[in-house]
Amino acid sequence: MSMHNKHPMVRRVLGALALTWATAGAAMAQAPYPTAQAAGDALVDAIATSDDTALARVLGANYRQVFPAGDHTQAIYRFLAAWADRHDIQSEGDRRAWLAVGLSGWTFPVPMARGGQGQWRFDLQAGVAEMRRRTIGRNELAAIDGVRQLAQAQAQARYAQGPGQGRYASRLVSRPEHRDGLYWPAADQADAPPFGPDALAMGADTPLDQAYAGYRFRVEAAPDGKDFRVVAWPAQYRRSGVYTFAADASGQVLQRDLGGAGAVGMRIDLAGWQPVAQ
Repeated sequence: MSMHNKHPMVRRVLGALALTWATAGAAMAQAPYPTAQAAGDALVDAIATSDDTALARVLGANYRQVFPAGDHTQAIYRFLAAWADRHDIQSEGDRRAWLAVGLSGWTFPVPMARGGQGQWRFDLQAGVAEMRRRTIGRNELAAIDGVRQLAQAQAQARYAQGPGQGRYASRLVSRPEHRDGLYWPAADQADAPPFGPDALAMGADTPLDQAYAGYRFRVEAAPDGKDFRVVAWPAQYRRSGVYTFAADASGQVLQRDLGGAGAVGMRIDLAGWQPVAQ
């Protein structure tokens, strides 16, 4: 599985830490700072004062790559509250450092780099790559959880006194007026399906921007209905995810990098796949 930032308290800020300020009218040269601490303080000041000019000065003219426009005031408040709880500079050698905030130690995704003159600047290009890495990590964790839940739902459908009738489901979403999938619209709790409406966003035909955790999912049942596989692959390879994940009736989740083609239109052979770390 790809590497990822595991701190839950502030990681939501990563995706939502977008500011309400209008784009600056003129490009501004990125400011150097004598220390990493000074650079970190300048960033926090720019966020706290909602100063788009200052933010462009701290991060550079392309700062919107990290702070897209939009009203995310609450996310900003959470970030500032975490900074107030605790903050420090985490050094990575003598030429790279990170601003860490909050009791969890969440790090701002754009690192600070020390140049040849000894001055510090935020490395926006490295920050964009780090944001993508973290997004992939979060998506992969969600995909693993989704595969596990679907496998559990299959077991429920297989052995329940109901629509499974001793067979595993052959699809994610049931056909109209059928109970051949793991989800169907239920009239009441007595008719509740084994899996919830998230299945509607998991299919291979879901638009890219609506794909569940950036992944597509598929359910495969053996012809005799006695075995199954649940497969999840990235909707956008190396953008929303890297690994493809799968589970069968054993319940163990396996992973493999299948490249850009993923699991589209192919029957998965799990030989050679590696178990996902617990």
